Amino acid sequence: MINLGDFIEELFASRSRIRVLRALLEIKEINVTRLSKLVEMNHRSMGQHIAALKELGIVEEKQFGKIKIVRIRDEDPRVKVIKSMFDELNQLIENGD
Repeated sequence: MINLGDFIEELFASRSRIRVLRALLEIKEINVTRLSKLVEMNHRSMGQHIAALKELGIVEEKQFGKIKIVRIRDEDPRVKVIKSMFDELNQLIENGD
């Protein structure tokens, strides 16, 4: 099992990974190609970030032929905490705090 420090470091390892994470928190489930376009990232980089999020256990990936679907694991308590953190930070920023 990964320790908290390593989990946080891997989760927030790059701005790109954070963009992928935020998009998944909002959309929940999406085709990998669409996600790549949404966050303006090439397919190879997207694959690396999805692999890292899968390794952390907060994302699942399904494949239907050539189509890959990625889904955030909403049922994971860590995902709930991450979503709450983003929501609270967003509120603070919107309120000018």
